[in-house]
Amino acid sequence: MSIKSAFESEGIDFSQVMNPPEPWDGRALIKNINGKLWYCCPFCEKKALLISPETKIQHLKLKCKGSNCKKEFEVNV
Repeated sequence: MSIKSAFESEGIDFSQVMNPPEPWDGRALIKNINGKLWYCCPFCEKKALLISPETKIQHLKLKCKGSNCKKEFEVNV
């Protein structure tokens, strides 16, 4: 039984209890991992690019190297 069908069996509209999608502008996700800043894939969160405080990048298109992801995103530092 899926979550959707469980809610529907109780008479609850599934769209009323799920979270709306967060707005996304196509940019990478920034994470602090062990004190270092990494740009990560916003889809699978795999580390993509290590950045330093003096790094300056605009409109760099990267393709995720995750085996199941392979989606493209933009890096701006």
